[in-house]
Amino acid sequence: MTVHLGFAPDAARARAVDRRMYTDLAASLRHVTEACGGRLPFDREAMAGVIASLDEGTRCTPETFASYYDLVSVLIDGDDAAALRIFNDLTSTGHGLAADRVLAPLQPVDICARSARYHRMLVGDSDTLGMQPVAVEVAAGFGARFDRGMALMRRAVPELTGEVDAIVHVVVPIASDRNKNMQIDGGSHFQLWGALFLNADFHPDDVAMLEVIAHESAHSLLFGLCHDEMLVENEDDERFASPLRTDLRPMDGIYHATFVSARMHWAMSRLLESGAAETHRAAIAAAREADRRNFEAGESVVARHGQLTGLGRELMDGARRYMATA
Repeated sequence: MTVHLGFAPDAARARAVDRRMYTDLAASLRHVTEACGGRLPFDREAMAGVIASLDEGTRCTPETFASYYDLVSVLIDGDDAAALRIFNDLTSTGHGLAADRVLAPLQPVDICARSARYHRMLVGDSDTLGMQPVAVEVAAGFGARFDRGMALMRRAVPELTGEVDAIVHVVVPIASDRNKNMQIDGGSHFQLWGALFLNADFHPDDVAMLEVIAHESAHSLLFGLCHDEMLVENEDDERFASPLRTDLRPMDGIYHATFVSARMHWAMSRLLESGAAETHRAAIAAAREADRRNFEAGESVVARHGQLTGLGRELMDGARRYMATA
C-alpha cells in the first residue's frame, strides 16, 4: 500500500507505516552487519535470523529500535567493545513482541535496564519534569482506565482506534515529581517505535484518556511518516514560542504540537458527533475549543518561522484544511 499523507486517521495506512518501520530496521541492520565485515566476532547466523524475522513482519520491542541507534552511534565512535555488546544483545532472546498490546510500567531505573533506557531517552540527565517509576497499584488502575478509554474510542471513533491499534504496541505508565513546576503528561520517541508513555496519575476518566491517546499516538504517526524526509529544516538550536509549553522550543516540537492539536480537535469532534459520552458533552466541547486555540497559536508560529520540507508542508496543509472546515 502507498502511504498517503491525508489528515484523517486511516488504519490501513497505519498498518503499512508500522510494517515499513520493521522492514526498514531489517535493512538498516543488514547494512550495519555487512559494513562490520569480519571485524567483530558476533553471531552472524543469529543476526541474520533477526533480520529475516523483521523482514517477514515480526514485531520487535521498542528497545530493539533503540539498540540499533545505539549501535550506529558506538560504531561511529569506534567503540568496538560496546558494539559487540549490542550485537550480542540483539541476538539474545527477549526482543520479540506479543501480538497484543502490552502494559509495561516504568520501574526504578537502578533495578530495570529497560526503564533506565526509557528514562534516559525521554528526559535525559537533566530531568526537569521529574519522570518517575509508577507504583504497582497506580499502574493497575491506569491499565483499567486505558482499556475503558480505548473501548470508548472503539465505539465513537473507530477510525482512530484502528490507527492506534496498528502503531501502539507497548504502553508505559509513568509518574512524575509533583514538586516540579512542569509535569510530564505523556510522550513518545522516534527511536522507540511502538511505545507510548502516559502519566498514570493523570487522565482520570474515559474522555480524558481518549484525548491523550489521540494526542500521543499522533506524535507516533508523525514519526512513522518521516520515512524519507524530516518535517522541518530549521536548525535544532533555533527556539520559538510554543502554544503548549512555557519554555521556548525547536520548530520540530512546535510543528508536532500544532499538527497534534488538530488531530485532538478531530477526535473530540467525532466524539461529540457520536453521542457516546453525553454526560461529558460540555467538557468535550471545552477540550475541543482549547485544541482549536492551540492549533491557531502553533500554526501562526509555524507559518512565520517554519522552514517546512515538502512532507511537512503537505501534512500541515491537511491539518489547516481540516481546521478551516471543522
